[in-house]
Amino acid sequence: MAILLTGCSKQNSSRPGNTADHSQDKRILSTVKGDVEVPAHPSRVVVDWNIGDVLAVGLTPVGVPGSLLDYGEFLRKPLEGVEDIGNHNEVSLEKIIELNPDLIITWNQEAYEAYSRIAPTVVFIADDYDSMQAEVSAMGEILNRQEEAEKWNKSFGERTQAARAKAQAAVPAGATFTITDFNWLKSVGIVGKSANRGGKAVYELLGLTPAEKVKTELFDQNKESIEISSEVFGQYVGDYLLVMKTVGASDETLPGIWSELDAVRNGQVYELDIHQYLSSDPYTSILQAEDIAERLASKQTMLQ
Repeated sequence: MAILLTGCSKQNSSRPGNTADHSQDKRILSTVKGDVEVPAHPSRVVVDWNIGDVLAVGLTPVGVPGSLLDYGEFLRKPLEGVEDIGNHNEVSLEKIIELNPDLIITWNQEAYEAYSRIAPTVVFIADDYDSMQAEVSAMGEILNRQEEAEKWNKSFGERTQAARAKAQAAVPAGATFTITDFNWLKSVGIVGKSANRGGKAVYELLGLTPAEKVKTELFDQNKESIEISSEVFGQYVGDYLLVMKTVGASDETLPGIWSELDAVRNGQVYELDIHQYLSSDPYTSILQAEDIAERLASKQTMLQ
């Protein structure tokens, strides 16, 4: 989805010597739902999914689904005091109305009609962009914060380079990595360059090498994740193993082959808190990458 600025602001007139009131200025955005008239400078934004993209361009929304913060701990601090609009799969329209937004940003095209009765609404689908920086640039266009988007993207690039250098310096050349998740699954989950569970942070931002079978069965086949039986788990494990961990949960779900894995024997199993790593967006992913790089450099394998 290309979201382009296609119209000019309609400026309010103001008497000489007075500060212009921009609260009623409008722009026209061309979106997947057609042309949408939006505020030129939106300030009361409700977002039901892509919270990190909004934060990246320097705007704090007035309402977000609280359910997204259950597994998005990196987002919690910048969203302190922001109103909860409910579960992301079933938000409260009444709560959104109460917040009196001047713009709603949604991933859900089916909710568009209901939202657009409340306030101007833009559908934003992150998967339609080639990179995280392209996502942020697009959000900058929607919110008329192009300079903020450009500044954040520049910082993002610099932070990515620094985290990548730290991570790669901490492991031997050619070392391979596997991300696995045992939470909620009947079998074993293997993660590729996924939009969640740290896939983008590990393989895209840090540039770490996937285990051979992860490469052939996920990367080469454009799969974000797969489920496998515990009997073949060892075939997918690289030199380093990154494990999604629910703090306080038992290890009863670990495969029987666990103690025989080289990554386990060599002390190269790193626990990652699923509450910080389930979600993924530009704002969150760079924090995940920096966290992993620091953990590798300090050899902090266990959660603290």
